[in-house]
Amino acid sequence: MRARPAAVAAVCLVAAGCSSGGADPAGSSPARHTPRPPAPTREVRNLVLPFDAYTLDSPQVARIAVAQDRLIGSCMARRGFQWLRLPERRTESWPNRGRYGLIEAEPAKRYGYHPLPDPRSEAAEAWIARREEGLTPKERTAAYGRDGTSGCEKEAARELLRNVPKVDFGRLDRISADTYERAKRHPDVVKAFARWSACMRAEGFRYPDPMAANNDHRWTGDSPSQAEIATARADVACKRRTSLVRIWWRTEADYQERQIQQHAKWFARIRLARTRYLTNVDAHDDA
Repeated sequence: MRARPAAVAAVCLVAAGCSSGGADPAGSSPARHTPRPPAPTREVRNLVLPFDAYTLDSPQVARIAVAQDRLIGSCMARRGFQWLRLPERRTESWPNRGRYGLIEAEPAKRYGYHPLPDPRSEAAEAWIARREEGLTPKERTAAYGRDGTSGCEKEAARELLRNVPKVDFGRLDRISADTYERAKRHPDVVKAFARWSACMRAEGFRYPDPMAANNDHRWTGDSPSQAEIATARADVACKRRTSLVRIWWRTEADYQERQIQQHAKWFARIRLARTRYLTNVDAHDDA
């Protein structure tokens, strides 16, 4: 059974990964048992990196999902089948919210290092699961083909990819990972890590860097422990006192900008692919 519509998978082929903000392709109301996560702080909203202009954010992923699903519905109708179409929903995107570890006081207080709840995605997955469970064998074959990767789904994906140049977006993922690692090793960031570590020691916690705190093997279970929350709150406070996130982010942004300048033609091709893909989506959003 599919956990998400094919549109999202297609998006990940066209862009350098899906946004960490999480799309809401099904547009269902949030799951009642899951609380909404705290709204992002101004610091999070301002964490914009040069590579963001070459990827797809959550609102765009949601638009793509709906457009492709409508194309699937039109194809199914031509074959004599009904198709429950995904409702639309406006979404927001903060793709770098967790890139530099935990940086917000309220999430630290509520969840420690545990992932923020994502009720919209939970509701979307539940909606899609219900639709999948209701498909007859003939409907499933028409939608996905006998091999599970063709049929109307394949036809819709092909339509949205029309005239989109082929680009190795995996390379952009790799470059992004490289700029992140290089920024961590930059002297300014290393010094900021040392100041953060000293700040944490003063609060009674011993970690060489924020990643060590974030990945502590003790942070397990369905809910955060008191020790986890105490560590997380100190982590956020020390990041703020040492300006760690600002230094780290600016350093990585500089590395990314250099990459864009050094490989201008390649990045221009990525931007063209992204633009054409979204143009196709806009052309079919009422399909």
